[in-house]
Amino acid sequence: MNLHKQIIGISWISFGALVLSLIVLSFNAGKPMMVALGIAEGSLFVGAGFALLANLRNSSWVCLPCSALSLFSFPIGTVLGIYYLWYYFKVEKVPQKKE
Repeated sequence: MNLHKQIIGISWISFGALVLSLIVLSFNAGKPMMVALGIAEGSLFVGAGFALLANLRNSSWVCLPCSALSLFSFPIGTVLGIYYLWYYFKVEKVPQKKE
C-alpha cells in the first residue's frame, strides 16, 4: 500500500473523530440540524479513511467528494483535501506499465 494513501486514511479518520467529538461537546447548543450535519460529515470522513486503509478498489468514489467537502473546513480540512487531490491526480497521471 502506498504511504501517502495510509497517511491520508489515518488523517481522515482522525479528522472525522475530531469533528464527531466537537459535535458531542457542542450538543447542548440547541441546533439539532447542525448536530445532524456534523454527525454526517464526521461519519463521512471516518468512512473515507477506512475505505483508503482497506484499499478498496472504488474508494475514490467516496474520497473525491469527501476531499471537496473538506476544502471548506479551514485550516485542517483544507490541507487534507488538497493533499488527497494532489495524491489522486498524481496517481492518475502516472502511465501504467505495458506488459
